[in-house]
Amino acid sequence: MKIYVLGAGSIGSLFGALLTRIGEDVTLIGRKEHVEAINNNGLMVVGVEEFTVYPRAVTETPPEPPDLIILATKSYSSAYALQCAKESIGENTWILSIQNGLGNEDEALKYTKNVLGGITTNGATLERWGVVRWTGKGITIIGNYPKGKGEFAERLVALFKKAGLEAEISESIAGWKWAKAIVNSAINPIGAIMEVKNGDILENDYLLTLAMEVVKEGCQVATQWGIEFDMHPMELLIETLKRTRENYNSMLQDIRRGKMTEIDFINGKIIEYSEEIGLKTPLNFALWSLVKAKESQTK
Repeated sequence: MKIYVLGAGSIGSLFGALLTRIGEDVTLIGRKEHVEAINNNGLMVVGVEEFTVYPRAVTETPPEPPDLIILATKSYSSAYALQCAKESIGENTWILSIQNGLGNEDEALKYTKNVLGGITTNGATLERWGVVRWTGKGITIIGNYPKGKGEFAERLVALFKKAGLEAEISESIAGWKWAKAIVNSAINPIGAIMEVKNGDILENDYLLTLAMEVVKEGCQVATQWGIEFDMHPMELLIETLKRTRENYNSMLQDIRRGKMTEIDFINGKIIEYSEEIGLKTPLNFALWSLVKAKESQTK
């Protein structure tokens, strides 16, 4: 399968490396420094497993349409990345978002009806250019967006399993996207504000209680929007904290690097959806405000 990874950061590089290892035709599209390191020395995976692969790496999307584009940019870059890649989106090209937050698949639907939603609880960090650390194994769930499943999704799940990923298909991927966003609305800002690993949230009664209350608040919003969950976000919260206990979440990593976070597409989106139906989400608002304050301090 011809695959482009659009936004080869930590999780994009991990997926690209695993797919390259089983012989798939993978092109990573990322930042100049990362691309140069991969082209010079290969892409190294450390942590859960350790290996080096040699995928094609470029800074701009090639014009030839692939079978699959894995959209792995930060959520705030989705619209721009897809605009830049529009000439590469062929009639038979599928786009899979494995991003955090809400709204990414809707951006992809502007270019093609062949859109898959996805969530992954694998933990990964970009240790340095050309080196990604796999910090924790998780599950990857995909499905036709906003609902349903099809032949390509089934084929992709089989491919992910072959690559060493625990993967499943869902007929209600929108529910999974909401569940993951709700879980991230708790873990990411709490970890970023307290500057702790995911496991510290699980082991600290005060932080775990707060995280659970944030999840409850997000579930109230989702329920009012008619979202149905295959796995309840509270269960997903505990599972994610256990699986990625050694991971410093991506929001904390972004703040430490002085970068913009995805808070507007996680807690911010939950706040937006709640306001549209007249609900109050004070915990989400408090966490959103604190993360925005930390962002402003790094500028």
